[in-house]
Amino acid sequence: MDIGRLSLSLKKHEGLKLRAYQDTEKVWTIGYGTNLQTLRIDDELAERWLGEGIRSATVSAKMFPEWQYLDTDARQNAFCEMVYNLGPMRLSGFRKMLDAIKVQDWKTVAKEALDSKWATQVGQRAVTLIAMLQTGQFQE
Repeated sequence: MDIGRLSLSLKKHEGLKLRAYQDTEKVWTIGYGTNLQTLRIDDELAERWLGEGIRSATVSAKMFPEWQYLDTDARQNAFCEMVYNLGPMRLSGFRKMLDAIKVQDWKTVAKEALDSKWATQVGQRAVTLIAMLQTGQFQE
């Protein structure tokens, strides 16, 4: 078997998709036809993806003008985790919360974050992160 030729043929016929898509059978797929529904990863790859996600979320978080008002590590961590979970575009929709961060009105920050679809979706995670934003202290 010629692995090099096999690889070239698969690349040609499968095509490269860097974003997940549904194939003709509605199976979520990515890369060169990798079936995401049967894909398994190991701890090492999960940790690598986490590290890449943290780096990306941190870069995105620091681009928000509100970043300069997050005056403790706990507030910065909570904000980065929200960026990681929501993505910067969805977080930018939290206008009232972001405006409250600019004036360091932590009570309003908490109120606005709790009054969101995101908070109901993630439950205790939202409670913990919002407490970190409000108090400036890490929550256990």
